[in-house]
Amino acid sequence: MSLFKQLTAAGATAVVMATCALTVPAFAQTTIRIPHCCAENSHFNVAAQRFADLLAEKSSGQLAGQVFAGGQLGQETEVIQNVQMGAIEATIIGHDPLAQFATETTILSLPYLFDDHDQAFELLDGELGSRLEELLSAKGLRVLAWGNNGARVYTNNRQPLNSPEDFAGLKLRSPQNPVNLAITESFGGIPIAMPYGEVYTGLQQGTIDGQENAVINIYPARLQEVQKYMSETNHLLSFVVLVMNENLYSSMSAELQQVIEEAADQAMTEERAAAQQLAAEMTKKMEEEGVEINKPDLTALREVTRPIHEQYIGKSFPQELYDLVAANR
Repeated sequence: MSLFKQLTAAGATAVVMATCALTVPAFAQTTIRIPHCCAENSHFNVAAQRFADLLAEKSSGQLAGQVFAGGQLGQETEVIQNVQMGAIEATIIGHDPLAQFATETTILSLPYLFDDHDQAFELLDGELGSRLEELLSAKGLRVLAWGNNGARVYTNNRQPLNSPEDFAGLKLRSPQNPVNLAITESFGGIPIAMPYGEVYTGLQQGTIDGQENAVINIYPARLQEVQKYMSETNHLLSFVVLVMNENLYSSMSAELQQVIEEAADQAMTEERAAAQQLAAEMTKKMEEEGVEINKPDLTALREVTRPIHEQYIGKSFPQELYDLVAANR
């Protein structure tokens, strides 16, 4: 074969190969970005990555999830606003910021509203969850599933906290949330609003005596290095919420909506179990690293926080929504 014929044949083969390489899939892939505030080794990231993987698997590649950890796309409130507007497709967040979009979600932040997460999830997977999801949907936020963000406890450097009397005079950091600050005050402590990033230094320097958070957040922040006692008051249960832009969800076919819901349910069911196990493991590590842990009798603590409920009933949420929770406890 002449050189010309060889080049011609090679060129034809190249054209065929290029044409094959440029063949587009039979569907247009939709990428769902899933940012969150926490580190890559957090339970937030485990849930987000699992959701992303399941989206691709269950949709045969029609949907793809892309996770952004550590606040890469903004802090929680900013991200929720962007999901609401459709600038970001989805996010995994703690439940507290949702009160800025639907005040009724404040009910989840009341002290000792639920006995434990299992009881809470029975309600959130039922009528209570449906009611809150409907309210948020009207705001452009589709709640796909609820997860476990731990039970909040107190740490301090003075003594075990077994009763309201033990809180007297203690300067205790809480997030800048009225309910959290009111709880510390009702226990008899001095509530200090402080960004979480400043807590370690504040404890180290003695600006504050202690703080309150869930152990799955306390241990990664290394607060056990500057705290002597942890009291399992479990005064608030925290939740993780997987949220998607409502318009995007509604624009998808029934088949893809089912894929999204199944992926979300499976990812967050796994997250619930993982968070519970993580809390147990981190509590054990806290103890092994020298923190004294006590379990107070919650009767008196429940009693002194009861008036906080009355401050929000009929204001942030209706009486009948509160009664729904009380009737199912």
